[in-house]
Amino acid sequence: MSYDNRGFQYNDGFFDTLIFTNKHLRFLPDHLERMQRALRVLGINSPDLLRNEKSLNESIINLIQKCELSTTVVRVKINIWRKAGGLFTPDLEDSEMLISVQPQTSIPPIIRQAGFYNGLPNRFTPFSFFKGPYALHYVQAGLAKKKIGLDEIILMDEQGNISECLVANLFWIKNNQVFTPALETGCIAGVMRLNILRACQMLRLEVQEGFFKQPDLLAADFILTSNVTGLRPILALAGQQFADQHPILSALEKLVLA
Repeated sequence: MSYDNRGFQYNDGFFDTLIFTNKHLRFLPDHLERMQRALRVLGINSPDLLRNEKSLNESIINLIQKCELSTTVVRVKINIWRKAGGLFTPDLEDSEMLISVQPQTSIPPIIRQAGFYNGLPNRFTPFSFFKGPYALHYVQAGLAKKKIGLDEIILMDEQGNISECLVANLFWIKNNQVFTPALETGCIAGVMRLNILRACQMLRLEVQEGFFKQPDLLAADFILTSNVTGLRPILALAGQQFADQHPILSALEKLVLA
């Protein structure tokens, strides 16, 4: 990759992470839709491969086979950036793409200790729904998590509203009602988040997407995180204990992880 790569020089691009399991790419149409939205917002032309779901699917499976990945779960990362040319003002709207695959490392099914991050806040922008190279606030939150010795850390927005976890969206249950932060808190529009909301509709569960403070989360009966790897309950947050199982979690897992 050249030094004048615009993703490296100007953060002029984004990435998306998918999971390959049970011989298929989980939620591929939803990932494609989010990537196309990101391209439109950034003013970058779509790579040809992203315009054809079947071709993209076949290309990724071929790559997995060439890399001889025999693991049950494979992590697929798609990086897309604008072609080189120009300084802050780009010369081109064409794109370049890199697809990489690696075994998905084993992740504990339960988050034992979580806390709140009081450093750089999340901010809602036209670009906050997808994952871009500019991720300094996530890096700093990750460093804080490591320093404190937590398994997960929860980010806030500029008004002190709950936003998301370091690498996952956040849900909680109170009196069999499901709550999750609104996208306007600056959280990622996670593909698993989207499918949990769909599953809640199927289960006829009442869901509130909105702006919530730390006491709202701490009053929950059950807390869980969601990302491409699955759903994980939080056992302890800010010194307070929570359940490790809930009937709604079991129902959601049957629908979204089938």
